[in-house]
Amino acid sequence: MIRLRSTLAAGLAAASVLAVAGCGVNSDPEMIRGDQVAASAREMQQAQETKTIRQRRANLPRRSSDEVALSVPAQGSASAAAVRSLRAEKSPVDFGVVVQPTDQGFADLCAGSVDVLQSNRQITPAELAQCDQNGLAVSRKVTLGYATAVLVTENGRDIGGDCLTLAAVRSMLSRGSTITNWRQIGFATQGFAAAAPPAASPATGVVAIKAFGRPIGSVALTDFRGDLKTYARYNDLSDWVTNQDRIDQLDRETRAYNRSIARQRRRSDIEEIRRAEAIAARKVVRQIDAENAARKKAKKAVSDPKALEADNAARVRSAKRRARLDVIRKQNAAVNLQTSRYRADRVTQVFSSGRLGVVPYTFYELHSDVLRPLEIDARRKASTDQPDCKFPSQQTIVNGTYPLILPVYLYGDSRVLRTASVRVLLTRLFSQNATLTRQEDLTGLSAADLVTTRRGLGLAPIDDSTDGTTTSRRTPTGPVNATPNLQPGEIPGVNSSSAETP
Repeated sequence: MIRLRSTLAAGLAAASVLAVAGCGVNSDPEMIRGDQVAASAREMQQAQETKTIRQRRANLPRRSSDEVALSVPAQGSASAAAVRSLRAEKSPVDFGVVVQPTDQGFADLCAGSVDVLQSNRQITPAELAQCDQNGLAVSRKVTLGYATAVLVTENGRDIGGDCLTLAAVRSMLSRGSTITNWRQIGFATQGFAAAAPPAASPATGVVAIKAFGRPIGSVALTDFRGDLKTYARYNDLSDWVTNQDRIDQLDRETRAYNRSIARQRRRSDIEEIRRAEAIAARKVVRQIDAENAARKKAKKAVSDPKALEADNAARVRSAKRRARLDVIRKQNAAVNLQTSRYRADRVTQVFSSGRLGVVPYTFYELHSDVLRPLEIDARRKASTDQPDCKFPSQQTIVNGTYPLILPVYLYGDSRVLRTASVRVLLTRLFSQNATLTRQEDLTGLSAADLVTTRRGLGLAPIDDSTDGTTTSRRTPTGPVNATPNLQPGEIPGVNSSSAETP
């Protein structure tokens, strides 16, 4: 009986081994022990890495609780403008603004030297890895607005088309372009010339980056055609696109021509006036002689000869004056007619070319009565596909379908962005978004995107009664106290207690 049980146990054990082997499970004790050691090693390595990251984070630069360090690519950036407005309102938060290239800004952000970075590009994988190694969670970007470029011609001018591909934009505006007539890109036979703001302008940068393929941060006017005109003021650029500069020049030339004709005619005109005066005077004198003869024949005496003589002289002078004025009116009419013909012969030349300008959407929007935007097709190569032309508008810019845009972002450690002092800046940026972005020639967020962004950042909803400009409470005496519930040690610095709270 004992033997039977032993045999049965041995059989069951063998079957069990076969079943385990059939399932592909390795029951070798040495292998199991090795897997456990490897798992334990991985856990220890992860724990060490976590400890190292915490140590690195602890060693990052410290700032006092009421300080916020901000990095911007230019002094005119929207974030810098927000800081200036907060300073003007005596905000208790001490904002330090550093103007530097975006590459250096990301380096400082990952090194803990700045809390918030305004960037015209996304963070690179290498930069993100550096931030991660220092315990900073900066993967989430917050869209602040959009740099835009709108290509405009004079409103009402027919250039033979209304949509350009990015390939056409490049061929027309990039360095080495040979385009001098719109017909070269399939439009009407009309001369072509182009103008843009300086290279530092967001609109100029967008064209170079999106149409030419230039890297962000390395745009220069040498990337553009050699005869590109540049204007620091958008109004001057608009005047050039609408040929107002040519009209002004023609006005000056016309006035000069008018004066020249007047000088040329002066001697002959004076002689004509003198002849007319003499004729008028002789006519009056003949009338006076006839009156004197009639009085003499009637034997009527003159009671006051001196008065009669003065009256007769006045009659002569009046006749000469009327004759002179009549001749002058005729002379002026002749000069004006000649001047008008001079202007008419040249005015067609003023509008003989189709000028193209590069402006931000915010400027075009305010001058759509005189500027006509061209639609843009995102294709970079010739294609037989159906065109996909996009008209520049708030909707196509915000939804990303208009090709000539570049989003502008805010970056910061997720914990720092939730601290009270940084929220002061964020509240201002996303309660006065349209005003602040316009100062940088950016297009602000849509109302729906503002709601979503504020919700994602944990900011209070915008009060409709304020027309979307501010949600901060005002004291009875004046400026906004924009710092919510400031507590010692609670405001940024990546090492503050609030910043460490997940």
